Amino acid sequence: MMRQQPSSKRKKSADMQLPCAWQDCQVICEGEWLLNSHIADHLREHQQGKRKCVCVWNDCIFQTSCRQEFERHCYYHGYYINLLLQGKQECENHPEIPACYAPPRSGDKLPELKQNFHCGWSDCNRSFVSIVEFQDHIVQHASFEYEIQKSPDDERPKTQCNWTMCNKLLENKYRLIEHISTHSNKKHVACYHCGELFRTKTTLFDHLRRQPDNNTQKFQCAQCFKFFATEKLLRGHVVRHVNCYKCSMCDMTCSSASSLTTHVRYRHLKDKPYKCTECDTRCVRESDLAKHVQIVHSKMVHQCDQPGCQYSVRTYTQMRRHFLEVHGNNPIFYACHCCERFFKTGKSLSVHLIKKHGFRLPSGHKRFSYRIDENGFYRLEMTRIESLEVTQQILAPHIKQETDLNIALESSCYEIVNPIGTDFERIIVSNDANEAHLVGEVTISLPSLNDADF
Repeated sequence: MMRQQPSSKRKKSADMQLPCAWQDCQVICEGEWLLNSHIADHLREHQQGKRKCVCVWNDCIFQTSCRQEFERHCYYHGYYINLLLQGKQECENHPEIPACYAPPRSGDKLPELKQNFHCGWSDCNRSFVSIVEFQDHIVQHASFEYEIQKSPDDERPKTQCNWTMCNKLLENKYRLIEHISTHSNKKHVACYHCGELFRTKTTLFDHLRRQPDNNTQKFQCAQCFKFFATEKLLRGHVVRHVNCYKCSMCDMTCSSASSLTTHVRYRHLKDKPYKCTECDTRCVRESDLAKHVQIVHSKMVHQCDQPGCQYSVRTYTQMRRHFLEVHGNNPIFYACHCCERFFKTGKSLSVHLIKKHGFRLPSGHKRFSYRIDENGFYRLEMTRIESLEVTQQILAPHIKQETDLNIALESSCYEIVNPIGTDFERIIVSNDANEAHLVGEVTISLPSLNDADF
């Protein structure tokens, strides 16, 4: 039984004229709730005795033997057409946004919906066939939670999200509603041309700007030289270069929790559960074991497919290198920044830097890092960007006066660290020069490192 449209539904949705594309149906509904109820009427009239349920929405070719999956699919059609028209309206309201040049959609691009939409709120086990009802149900949780958590003395208390494994506190119920939409994977607009779904109109506009035909290539990352279509995309990318996680057993720092987990598994844990059946080698991951078998025990080789070339090798990586150097006229060279000698592998350059120039590995790291310069050569990565919290963890045993550092931690700052050499050189980086507290000898400003919008 479908519920009636809530009287509190916002006008923006109700004003959108949504056509029903069910076969031979010409009805136009005001808003997604009326369309959702209209689709329910079609489903009640649809024959249920057939072994195969075939979708009759536009030119959709979907069919299934599961009646409930068929209903989920049909309801999603209504949800999807609303997102398409919302996206079309947003683009019409912003004519300065370029058009989409991706391959055009043919019909609706609906995901596979193998199960109902389950609410993950604490003590709520409800599930829904209609995604529109599911999303409305989530909003009601947020509104109700705000009402029961607020107190007479606190008109705007922080409201807690009670979704499974999440206890985040939000400033108000509107922030909570916005936050819960990330749990329910709610979309707000779709690209009318190609059909891709997006959570906000901003990400839709980014999708349009970043396409090759529209990308102005104005914004370049100073760390890896990649180009981005907008400053917002650059800001979101640059933060990935910041190491915000430190290993508790050494001074290794990482930019993500998953990278730190991988480091701990390989460097500090002795557990290697995967054993080779043909030798005594043990591996941390199943993929490592597969690679070992391919290189050491497998007789399979990759043969170069270029005419007249007899080169063969066991790994795809070596084959790719061969193709670039021999057939692609694009050799891979590692260049020493001290004496401009060139090497074919990073390992050879690392040995050269240690033996000839006295370099040492950064604390906690087992190898040097290299990055491609503007000339296409791999050169030693001389800097590492770390959060001030990570810096405090590294320097804590050696800090006598922590007051200045604690003040710095209250601001939104990072540090660029030169990990190569006898003494670490630490340079503070801040979005606001007035916030910066001198840690090294130089204070610089990189606005792209910190922004609340990305």
